[in-house]
Amino acid sequence: MLIKIKAECLISSCGVSITNNMGKKNINIIMDCKRVFVRKCIEAPNVDDAWVDFCHKNVMDSTKNRKRNVLALLGGLIAAAAILTVGFFLPIKHSIQVVPQRIFCAVGNVNKHVTLSTKINTLILSGKTADSLVYSQAQIAAIPQDLKLVTPRGKDYHIILPDGTKVWLNADTKLIFPDHFSGTYRLVQLEGEAYFEVAKDKKHPFIVRCQAFTTEVLGTKFDVRAYSSTDANVVLVEGSVALRSNKSKNTCSIIPGQKAQIKGSGDFIVEHVDTYAYVQWKDGYFYFEDVMLGDILQELGRWYNVNIIVENPQKVRTRMHFAADRNESLSVALDNLNTICDVHATLNNGEVVVR
Repeated sequence: MLIKIKAECLISSCGVSITNNMGKKNINIIMDCKRVFVRKCIEAPNVDDAWVDFCHKNVMDSTKNRKRNVLALLGGLIAAAAILTVGFFLPIKHSIQVVPQRIFCAVGNVNKHVTLSTKINTLILSGKTADSLVYSQAQIAAIPQDLKLVTPRGKDYHIILPDGTKVWLNADTKLIFPDHFSGTYRLVQLEGEAYFEVAKDKKHPFIVRCQAFTTEVLGTKFDVRAYSSTDANVVLVEGSVALRSNKSKNTCSIIPGQKAQIKGSGDFIVEHVDTYAYVQWKDGYFYFEDVMLGDILQELGRWYNVNIIVENPQKVRTRMHFAADRNESLSVALDNLNTICDVHATLNNGEVVVR
């Protein structure tokens, strides 16, 4: 701490600002000065004096102790060789090149439109991000027909289901629902991420089935994320939900302000969270609090459909806060990232490279 304070005082006395125009401290400048003070506080060895002292003690003694001196000299040479060996290999260790890691892959020729399809017909729902669809059918068949709503990367969508339930679909998401609900429950299937405001119907529970788990509610507001079985969770904003693992059949219930995340074993981990950060995507924003850089970069990759390459994979575990407007360009999002994080992200030939 003392070194850090001295470093900042030195910078100020030299007229160098340690903050940018957003009031963030320049970590690089502070760290450089800390390294200087560390080297200043540790006295460097006097190699010449040490060699003269070594020769005086081990070489210039009388011939009576020649054998002892020779052995001592040999030991000294061995120790010196060991030091030189360590000094030789340390730079090699630090010079080993770290293999860059691709943490997100773009999809070629990605569909740019929201599609609503049945086994027979496909309807393209084009428009801006704020577009929405109120689904209704004039003539209801006796047997419900499944519909599939798909959002591409870089686009979200809002739909009102036949029972009045409101659903916001994040990018790269698939929702399967019937053209009308019948039977004892209302079932939809989800792959991706969606925010639900379920219409209340105590006699007909609303069920969201994902690859890893099933969520059952009566009337509530919650976010379901299920892009993969290793990244699947439910965040409850209002009401109550019950979850059941499709693998282990384990169950759990959560209350508003909690998140339930499923593990590979099929068990659930429940924790208290700030729900605000988990639902801002539906209002058009990237918003992350204390989230690993790797997770943020994957969200950018999914939204902008761009390859993400990290030259130093250790950086992906850096936890940070980040916010950006999803309606802005990728360059603007990367500028925000570079401003608040100790990384440098650039867009080269359609790929984001993070150094």
